[in-house]
Amino acid sequence: MRRTFRTRVRDKAGTLNRLTSIFVRRQFNIVNLSATPTLQEGISDITFVAEVPDRDVLRNLLTQLEKQINIISVEDITDTNTYNRELVLVKLQTPSDQSELYKVIQPYDALVSILKQEADYTYLQASGPQYTMDNLLDDLSSYSIEQIARTGSAGII
Repeated sequence: MRRTFRTRVRDKAGTLNRLTSIFVRRQFNIVNLSATPTLQEGISDITFVAEVPDRDVLRNLLTQLEKQINIISVEDITDTNTYNRELVLVKLQTPSDQSELYKVIQPYDALVSILKQEADYTYLQASGPQYTMDNLLDDLSSYSIEQIARTGSAGII
């Protein structure tokens, strides 16, 4: 089961390594990860999404994470009323029929904007929940996508 975690940590060398090593040792996959400073100096929030097999393992995992040095708090925010967003940048070959591209991105309304259009390439920016970004990329798959950059999910409660 895919779970979203938010950790508050002290900005010290090795903190991220300690966090991720807990998952590596148990052979759990971290799907995405993002770190951002907080308003409090020396403190960061790390949000990550990971595959966890079941609820018993989840409880054990949370306990192990809370014991780590420089970890202030750990929350499983999967079922919490949160706002999760991720940024996606897409470079695609400029289609011959621009109106078709506009039809594809139009249902995403304000979530997608065209950063730059050139003769050869069109650059898009999109932000929204992970599942929406996945759907957008599926819809754009009929175009020649040259490059995709994704930030990973950031969330607030």
